[in-house]
Amino acid sequence: MALDAKGYFQHLKSYLNTDYYAIQPNMNNILKLKEKIFTNDGDKEIEVPLLVEEGEAFAIKLDTKVSLKSGNSKMPNKNDHQPLFHFLDDQGKPWSKRCDFIIFHQHKKAVKVYCFEFKYKSLPADSVVAQLSASELWCKALQSTIKIYTTHKKTMKLSKFALTYCDEAKAATYLDPDKKFLSRDPSIRHYHYDEVSDLALHQLDGIELSIS
Repeated sequence: MALDAKGYFQHLKSYLNTDYYAIQPNMNNILKLKEKIFTNDGDKEIEVPLLVEEGEAFAIKLDTKVSLKSGNSKMPNKNDHQPLFHFLDDQGKPWSKRCDFIIFHQHKKAVKVYCFEFKYKSLPADSVVAQLSASELWCKALQSTIKIYTTHKKTMKLSKFALTYCDEAKAATYLDPDKKFLSRDPSIRHYHYDEVSDLALHQLDGIELSIS
């Protein structure tokens, strides 16, 4: 059954375990993506604020860690990642890869999806491509599951982003001649953190891939 963008977005929001994973916009309609990155210089806390100017949005933090303490071998250890698919083994399997954040955005007549991978002062292309590609497949799996169980379906527009503190010269070795997209995967848009902070979601300059 086909739904309009707003209807599908609301169904999607109700189906996802938002109590566990989700980040909601604050009172100023700003989504704050916060991530701790491990570097040779110690842990770095990175915060990226993105404005939701039009429509509704929420973010999913795919690498959220559980806070339960293990009492037996069946319970997750503290600081373990929750499996993306709880009925499948998540240790080193293709579906265990993930990016840091996925934002779902109902914008006018479309449901848009933004996948973000946060890095520090490097841009490891193979790792970034693998994580963002796996996250695209996660979105397709989510979409297919909803369609199978509910018959609700909607084409979504998905974009992929890698954010870094790479200086321009270093980043250029991994990017296309316009210094925007990864040469290894031209569907992935690179941004310096300072470029993207405080942008509105619909202003992000990415390649939109249709998934249905």
